[in-house]
Amino acid sequence: MKKLFAFFWDRSLLFFVLIGAGNTIITMVGSQLLFSSMGYWGSTALMFALTSIISFILNRKYSFQSKAPLLQSAVRFSVIIIVCYLLSFSISKFLVPWVVQNYVQALAKETVARIAMIVAQVLFTALNYLGQRLWAFKE
Repeated sequence: MKKLFAFFWDRSLLFFVLIGAGNTIITMVGSQLLFSSMGYWGSTALMFALTSIISFILNRKYSFQSKAPLLQSAVRFSVIIIVCYLLSFSISKFLVPWVVQNYVQALAKETVARIAMIVAQVLFTALNYLGQRLWAFKE
């Protein structure tokens, strides 16, 4: 267990969290602002696409200091982003309304969707780190 903890708890995690915090703030604000006009999927997809570009550049260079070929890294990174996005936002879109319906007082549909967006972003971050760490930037 110590080896597993030590493997993930290092410099790469610190840089990933710092870069991710900035991207998360931009994504959350943008998604919330665009939600009314673009809906759940449109607003989150657009913001994740935009922030993923800077995330790729910064994480490749600073978090993981990758020397893997650029095209290989870009393709793998894109696959990780797409898979993590679809998984986290699909799970959250189902799970949050279910939790609210069964365990929380009635909330407006829009409020539930906005909470689901925030929960999905947290789940996305965890899955994304694992994917980038274990596959996207491996040489």
